[in-house]
Parts: sequence; C-alpha cells; structure tokens
Amino acid sequence: MDEAFQLWGYRAISGFYMFIDEGRYLTEELQRWLFNMIDTIHGVIYMRLFSFFGWMLCLPLWYAIIKKEVANVPKFKYLPFFTCLYLITNPSFLVAVQWATCLQFFISDTASVLAGAIVINSLRSDDFKPRKFLWAVAAALLLGVPGLFLYQGSWACFLIPFFLYFINPLNLNKNKVLLRGAIVFFAVYTAYFIIYKLSFYFLDNIPEDPRNKLYINPFIKLAFFLARPLERSFRFTLLTEERSIISLVYYALALLSLAALTFKRFGKGKQKQAIIHLAIIMCFGLLSYLPGLLIEENYASNRTQFALNLIVFLVCFEMALYYITNKLVLQAGGAAIILFFVFCARFNFQQGFARPLVAETAALKNYFREHYNKNIQTVHWIRPPEDELARKFHVNFSMDEFGVPNSFFVWVPDPLSRQLVYELTGDRQAAYKIGVKQWASKEDYLHSGEKADSTVLLVDNKEIIDSIKP
Repeated sequence: MDEAFQLWGYRAISGFYMFIDEGRYLTEELQRWLFNMIDTIHGVIYMRLFSFFGWMLCLPLWYAIIKKEVANVPKFKYLPFFTCLYLITNPSFLVAVQWATCLQFFISDTASVLAGAIVINSLRSDDFKPRKFLWAVAAALLLGVPGLFLYQGSWACFLIPFFLYFINPLNLNKNKVLLRGAIVFFAVYTAYFIIYKLSFYFLDNIPEDPRNKLYINPFIKLAFFLARPLERSFRFTLLTEERSIISLVYYALALLSLAALTFKRFGKGKQKQAIIHLAIIMCFGLLSYLPGLLIEENYASNRTQFALNLIVFLVCFEMALYYITNKLVLQAGGAAIILFFVFCARFNFQQGFARPLVAETAALKNYFREHYNKNIQTVHWIRPPEDELARKFHVNFSMDEFGVPNSFFVWVPDPLSRQLVYELTGDRQAAYKIGVKQWASKEDYLHSGEKADSTVLLVDNKEIIDSIKP
C-alpha cells in the first residue's frame, strides 16, 4: 500500500514527500533514508526487520518501567510480563512491524513511555521538589517533541506509567501526581503544536495537510470514541469482522461488567468514589486517543490505538487480579491468556496479513512478467473489491491493515505499476514513461469506453486474485 507509493516516489519523483505536511518531519527523514537503501519490493522486508529488532531492543525498557511502578504490590508480580506479552501481540504492534510506513513507532512510543517514567519518578516522593520536576519536564520535552515529529499518537504512551501509578493501591497523593503529569502531557503537545505550525514558514511549497486541522466537536468525537476506538480495544488480540454484532454485544457487556464490578469493589456508601474512579479511567482512555479526537476524520485504525489498547488491557487485567484470589484459577487463566494472545497474533500476522499480500504480490509480478512487453505504453488497472482477499483466504479484514488488497487503494496503481515495470526491465526511465489509468470496478471500466489494444496492459486485479490458489 503506502510502501509502493514510497518505494517508487523516493527514488523516482523529485521533491517527493509523504509525512512532512502531516507534522512528521523526522519520520520523513528516516523513511527517505531507509527507502533509498532498497530498490525492490522484496527489499521492504528489511524495513520490517528494522522495526522488529528495534522493538526487541526497546522491550526490556518497557518491562523495567512497568515493573518499577507495580513492584511493591505482590499480586501484581506477573503484571509486567502479561502487559509486555499483550504489547507484542496486539494488532497495533503487528502493524508497527508489518507495515514499513509505521517502522518509526518503536522509537516514538518508547521515547514517550520513558518520558512518562522520568516525570513520574520526579513526583513519587511525598516531598515535592520543584527543581527535580523541572529537570524531568525538560527531559520530557526533549523526548516528547521529537517523538511527536515521528508520530503524534505515540505521545499517549507517556500516560502508561501514570496509569500504573493510578491503579497501584499502595500509592498516595494520586490526585497531585496525576494533575502534574497532565500539565506536562499537555505542555509537550503545546510545544509540538507551536513548532509544527511555525515549521511551515520555513518549508518551501509544502502546505499543511487539511486532515490535521483542529476540529472541536466534543459530542460527535465522544460518540466516535465510544463506538469505534474503545470498542475495538476490547477485542484485544482478536480480529473479528469490522461490523460484527457479536463484538458489539460483547463490548456492551464488558463495559457494564466493569462498571458493576467497580461499584461492588468500592462497596455501599462509596458510590461517589466509584464514579470518580471510572471517570478517571475514561479520561485516561480519551487522552490516550487525543490526536484522533482533535481532527475531523473518524478512522479508528489499529495503528492509532497502541496506548488505548494497553490501558484497556490494564483495566481488565487489574480487575481480574482483584477478584480472582484462587491460585489455581490464576495459573489456568494466565496459561489461557498466553495461548490465546500468541495464537491470535500468529494468525493475524501470518493469515491476516502476510499470506494474502505475499500471494497477491506474487500473482501481480507473474502477471506483469507474462503480459508486459516493450510495446506497452499504458496500464489499465481495475481495482478489486475491498474484501476480495479476505473472502479468498477466509479471514476478516480490519481497516486498511489486515486482509485488504494492496491493489484496492486509489494511490497504489500508479506507483506499483511503475515499480513492477522497473523490476522487470531494470529501466526506471521506461517505467516512468508508462501511463496508468485506473477504475474502481470492471463495470466502471466497461462503461468508460476505453479499449485495450496492443499498447495497453489490462490489469484486472479481481481476476488476478481469483486465480490465486490459497
């Protein structure tokens, strides 16, 4: 998808950029550098390995930060392990590894959680020390602002240490710690936003992406958050059908159960404390998805939900640890969680992402190899239905990240056609001269009146996908 756009664009198009106008200048520089090191579609695998090994290097730091926040609570002994297990098996992590366009996440997410750990460490003692806090704020700015120029949603990981502090029953002065943490959280966002706006005065002929304009509509965005991002976080590692009624029913029951268990936990006469507890959890959830709530677009992709997924997991896992005291039940439940998370992650990556797209790419390469010749001047590209691969391989498609054909997206036909011609001929100039026209369906193509003669390569992606033998 985006990799095809970048693979061709960075090499062949002068002045090509993809992220600068979205406020991700550092991502642009990193991606440009890495994509210029590869020359073929197969080379994208090295980009994914870069992300994977980056995450493996960062994972011990995540574990150490989580463990430090809960080490004084005996019942939380295995919480760091299961949190890190969920971290590397949830769909957001898989997208960060499988999609080269998101390879920077391990840097920005880890920088953000480290900033949170540094700030909360300055607030931990009963005796507040302003000097220590200011040094921590400076560190948060140095880590957070560059992280935001990699990916805006990553800054939500700053909240993870604070949420762990909040659910730790042995911690005191929670209100003060959370309030001061919130000040730093918004201060870093403000600093980034100012620099982001000013940067366009220094960038030549690069306008701000309209998708990034502030959009303030609390009621619509709250309804979106409850209906899509939060609902999808309760699926954990399971990729169900996007419009699954079963998932919606389960989500409603999960929310009601968490609310009921919270009120039972606080007991009679403490309903106000229970409501405050639930309100704080909701605030953490909303703040963990803040960038998506400040723009008009409503698109709950897996890549935007990393911090929200972790917070929802921690809420549910901590609640289970509170109510389940039988050691045997805890051991059986832990084993079941490990098996479920690992099985789902492997299935999501292998069957939901890798297998369908590898097959589609191989089929396209074979088609071009068999039908392209030096007389071809134009490619007529017919895009497949969005669920074509999902139906072919009997998997659920999720947003634009799992089970969706690369050839479906409107920005793919042009660069992918040229890249395939280049890899066949070794002649980038010849590939650049190829004309590419596209249609959303075979019906649209037939109604267009276009004719395919000896100078036209007709690429009907639905037929190509249908010919794949799973």
